[in-house]
Amino acid sequence: MDSVQCYSFNLGPLKCLFTTKAAGNFTFARAKREDILGNYQRLQQATGIPLSKIVRVHLDNGTRVVRVGEEDAGRGVINELKHLYKADALYTNVPGLHLGITTADCFPLILHDPENKALGLAHCGWRGIAGRLEQKLLLAMAGDFGTDPKDVVAIIGPGIRDCCFHQHDDGLKTAFADYTSLNLVRELPEGIYTIDIALALRANLASLGISKIIDTKLCTGCNPEFFSARKEGFTTGRSLALASLSKTRH
Repeated sequence: MDSVQCYSFNLGPLKCLFTTKAAGNFTFARAKREDILGNYQRLQQATGIPLSKIVRVHLDNGTRVVRVGEEDAGRGVINELKHLYKADALYTNVPGLHLGITTADCFPLILHDPENKALGLAHCGWRGIAGRLEQKLLLAMAGDFGTDPKDVVAIIGPGIRDCCFHQHDDGLKTAFADYTSLNLVRELPEGIYTIDIALALRANLASLGISKIIDTKLCTGCNPEFFSARKEGFTTGRSLALASLSKTRH
């Protein structure tokens, strides 16, 4: 764990980082810009990741995917968003560029293609999972970089699990009606049920031919280290997920 209190690990050239609540809030929405920028600056000091090398999308809880390159470095943090406004996944083949999204229950999903040295990061809430955001991201990477599902390593970061995802209305049952064979739903007393959207995400990945799946198993609902919109309200803070590829040394 880094000094800014985040979970981080490397898989060869891939670096993954997930901040905790103690590191502060990383969304500029509903907060003073200078306060949030201060959290990013402390992250930079602790990890050595320059803010000028982070590229972060403005989320929309949809399925829009955008490719980013060196010219986008710093967007969403110290530079204007421009085409990164209202997108939920981004991908690149530029080493040293840190892809970023903010979360508070939704799953950060990383897709790493080591063969073509490509990387994708998606914001997978229930809408993104039901809308097959991970498929749209994979197709974009395949189209631009030749990514083959059999080579992809998928990492599922911290998110809300079925132990804490309680729902009253039938909205999610309807959204995941095609997943009945997975038994995602568990009925509880008083008309409440839980739903395992992480299982749905893993099933989606498997259906694409991705067999190398690493699930952190971290639950933002029952782990007080993380922000949780469902437990703390929508206006709570947001954690930051970053993914990058190290530059090849010659």
